[in-house]
Amino acid sequence: MSKVKRMDQIKLILETYLLTRSVKATCRRLNVSKNTVRTYIRRGERSSKDLSKVLQLSDEDLTKIFYSRAIKTGTNRKKVFLDQVEFWVKELRRVGVTRHLLWEEYRQDYPEGYGYSQFCERLKREIGRKDLTLSLHHVPGEVMQVDFAGKKMRWIDPLSGEVIECEVLIAVFPHSQYSFAMALPSQKVGDFIHGLNQALLFFGRLPLIILSDNLKSFVTRADRYDPTFNQLCEQLAAYYQVDLQATRVRKPKDKASVENAVGIIYTRIYAPLRDQLFHSPEQLNEAIRKQLHEHNHKPYQKKQGSRQEIYERYELPKMRDMPSELFEIKKTIKAKVQRNYHVFLGEEKNYYSVPFRYAKCDALVIYTSKIMEIYIDNQRVAIHHRLLFRGRYQYQTNEKHMPANHQEWRKAQGYDGAYFLKEADKIGPATRWVIQQILLSRIHQPQAYSSCKGVLQLSKKYPIHRLEKASLRCQAVDKASYQMIKRILALNLDMESEEPDLFNVPAHDNIRGPQEYQ
Repeated sequence: MSKVKRMDQIKLILETYLLTRSVKATCRRLNVSKNTVRTYIRRGERSSKDLSKVLQLSDEDLTKIFYSRAIKTGTNRKKVFLDQVEFWVKELRRVGVTRHLLWEEYRQDYPEGYGYSQFCERLKREIGRKDLTLSLHHVPGEVMQVDFAGKKMRWIDPLSGEVIECEVLIAVFPHSQYSFAMALPSQKVGDFIHGLNQALLFFGRLPLIILSDNLKSFVTRADRYDPTFNQLCEQLAAYYQVDLQATRVRKPKDKASVENAVGIIYTRIYAPLRDQLFHSPEQLNEAIRKQLHEHNHKPYQKKQGSRQEIYERYELPKMRDMPSELFEIKKTIKAKVQRNYHVFLGEEKNYYSVPFRYAKCDALVIYTSKIMEIYIDNQRVAIHHRLLFRGRYQYQTNEKHMPANHQEWRKAQGYDGAYFLKEADKIGPATRWVIQQILLSRIHQPQAYSSCKGVLQLSKKYPIHRLEKASLRCQAVDKASYQMIKRILALNLDMESEEPDLFNVPAHDNIRGPQEYQ
């Protein structure tokens, strides 16, 4: 905290912290350091007042709280030090707080206080003498702690007999100990994101914080003060508006609740399922869900109620609603806009249009399983629904992206949906149905014109009645495409009788009539 802050700045820091309940979020919004935010929060809390009440004080009173120098020459350093010991023990339980940080804050308030080595030695001595312990109070609905269990579960491939091991993700809300567990293929970031989605869906509402240890799928650079989180996890946090926090390295007590939950789940899920065989991950997770239901509804051993009851009564009402859709991983690739003003997405081998003026430009493509967005010079120039499950080398073209001469050329062809339906009516109702289905199969109707034209062109190669019968066969199975019609006609399937007549005796000279037997 290099500069003295004005009282209005201090008030803004405290107001933002009370609103977000997150030091990290406060730092981001106000562009101040974490050390500065923590210092003013602790000075406010040290005044034995609620922070909301501190904000109601006059500037003069605030100055006494935040800038008073308690130690002056001749002041009893030992007494001041001993008065702070219990507060420091409590602070050391918080994520990211170290003795050195506490000493720096101590010296900021009391410049003539002990040096760092004396501070640590005296603090260690006082903690040992009093045998101080802290019963952590968890704010209901604030934190979801997550971790992978150390022991794996397994299922057996019914075809190969291979035993496939699964990681087990566990999530818990510390206040109620309400728990979630799920078997996942691995600890890779894609599986981890899927597990977090399913955990949030299970809990039904959103916490303020997701706390985990330094998993590779969660943290890319461990740091006790400012860890760097995986980019996809940051996207998830931004989507759900939650804060990500990581525990200190090799400090399991920072997430004691989930560590304890892992031990209980070994007893209440692993043990009951130890002799059962599962032949798919779905079977395994179904069995886990049943045991988890019993675990969460089982009464506490040392207090009234169950995890489910306490969670629904005290935590759920304080949490935020989930968005209508779960977070989806966004993939990013770089691409070159082709001369035909389309971008090629190699993963599915299809083409998507951009405004024609961006031909030959470099583009950034961001896509999910449903939507793809195309950016050029940091501006989104196109958005499309993906052409999944519609074959390869398909074109998704927005007519507004076409230059004027291309639009005029298309209009000159005289093709639109009404044209193809009118031509199909000349052949028959089944052919009209086929054309209608092909038109409906494309988000942008012009993309279906080529297939419609191909179907109608078959009437020049085959008799019209055969095309109509081929269309009837498509209608019978409720599927229609140019390739289906073409194949039916090529294999003469339209000429096969749908049901052989087993009761009508054909006329023949050698067959006697009933009069021969009278």
